[in-house]
Formats: sequence, C-alpha cells, structure tokens
Amino acid sequence: MTVDGAVDPPVDAALVVAVIACLEPRGGLVQVVVDLLHQVEAVVVVDDGSVGAADVFAALEAAGASVVHQPNAGIAAALNAGIDQARRGCAPELVLTLDQDSRPAHDYVERAVGTWREATRRGVAVAFVAAESYSGHRAPTDGVVHGLARAFDPMQSGWLVPVSTFDAVGALEEDLVIDGVDSEFTIRCRTLGLDPVVGPGCDLEHGQGERLPAVLLGHRVALAGQPLSWNRHPPVRVYYMARNGTLLTRRHLLAQPRWVLRRLGQETRAHLLRLAFSPDRALLARAIAAGWRDGLAGRTGRIAPALGRRLRG
Repeated sequence: MTVDGAVDPPVDAALVVAVIACLEPRGGLVQVVVDLLHQVEAVVVVDDGSVGAADVFAALEAAGASVVHQPNAGIAAALNAGIDQARRGCAPELVLTLDQDSRPAHDYVERAVGTWREATRRGVAVAFVAAESYSGHRAPTDGVVHGLARAFDPMQSGWLVPVSTFDAVGALEEDLVIDGVDSEFTIRCRTLGLDPVVGPGCDLEHGQGERLPAVLLGHRVALAGQPLSWNRHPPVRVYYMARNGTLLTRRHLLAQPRWVLRRLGQETRAHLLRLAFSPDRALLARAIAAGWRDGLAGRTGRIAPALGRRLRG
C-alpha cells in the first residue's frame, strides 16, 4: 500500500512507515518491499539520482511502494525526502530507515516497536531503536539505560525513529553528503538527552561492502588470534569518512568526549588497516589527508571537483 493510500491502523497499533534510500537499485529490492509491507503500513523508496533503473522503480511501485525521484544529493537528503513524504502521506508515529542492501528479519518491526514501548514505559527518552545485529554480527553497545542496551554508533539502516525525535533534533545533516550522517544524528540525540536503544532480536541482513582479509607477504595477518580484515572503499568515499569524522570530532569533543574518542579510535584503526593492506594506499593516503584538512577547516558539502578527479586517479 502506498503512503497516499494508507489506512488507519488499529487504535492499539503503532503506525510505521519504512523509508528506503537507493541509487541504481537491483531487482532484489522489490522482494524486500513486498516483505516489508507485511510489517509496516507503507514503504517510501527514494531514488537518489539513478539513471538506469527505471524497470526496478516501476516494479517497486507495482509492489506497493511510493517512489520519490530526486537528483543525486546523498544519503541524508534522500532519507529526509522520504521522511517528509511519509509524514505528509499518513502521519506515522514511527519511521523505519533502511538502505537498499538491507533486509530486516520478518519480525524486525514488531520487536523494534515492542522495544520502543518498553523503553518508554521504563522512562527512557528514546532517540530511536537500532538493530541488535547486522548480518549476524552484534552491534557495539554503550552501557545500559533502565535495563536496556544503549547503542553506541549504529548505522542508520534499521533505525526505528519516533517522529517526535525528528521534531526535537531536526533532520539528518545533508551537507555531510555520505558517511558520518548516522553518527552526527546519534550524537545530536545524545546531546539532547535522547538515548538510542538496541532492539533485542532485531536482526538485519546488510551488505557490508567489499570486506577483504589482511594479507602480508602472502600470509593472513591475525591479532590476538583473530584474523584481521578490512573494508575496501574508493578513495572519494574514504575522503568523506575522514572529513566528516574530523568534523564530528571538532564539533562534539568537549560535549561528548568519551563517545567521540571511542569513535575516533575505531575510525583511526579502519584507516590504518586500509593504508597497510590496500593496493591503492597512496591514493587513500591522499584522500585521508585531504579529508582531515577539509574537516579541520570546517568544509562541508560535496567534494571539490578537482580533488575528486585526482582521487579517482
């Protein structure tokens, strides 16, 4: 059912709309929408400037999704557009945000709504409910609030967000474009006293990108008996990671030092692994250095065209 054609849910049910941001989606997204419509009232799919997926978007509409097309502007702009469309269409109580390569478990929404209700009953000011695991890997947590695990720095795919959170905190920051958008929203929530909580049993299958083993001189590298691996990203994407991570550190270190330093440590480790094991480490080093420079200068928005061309080799 589309947003515009949504019907009122039972009085005791929470009205949930899913928003999916996508770029050049594949046909598998159609089945995700079909499955989601068994869990939510409506699905909004936002096309972030695709050029070759008209057949997929037609199939998504035929499956019951409401599709919004807009020029490429990044993940935050796409999600914001979908959230606005959802709120205009049927005034949901909660919004489920998803990436195109995510597939929530069949009971994901039921469990997430239950967590939200229970957390609220216990007196938690809930920012959003986040996934407990991504593709079988448990998400990092940050202590406990009223007996519920607090999410540390969860990726936005799988967030169940009360619309009251957007009213209090504002929209996702579009000037970041990509990477760090979820972290920036999370830290804004925490600064305002809203807690991101983990939904027990909320399992999400999520594409992890190209994850490669750490290999040195033909041998797999391990640390404390555990084989190391690293996520491979193009240099332009790494630029945004470095820049936006630096922006977050500058903005929030004094207000949330423990959270910021923990995130900074994780990001630094990821950069070191890339520089150690990637064959294009020279371009990555330039991307990281440029990102740090622009982050320290407070620059946001899209990467400068000339820099983008250099980082693409």
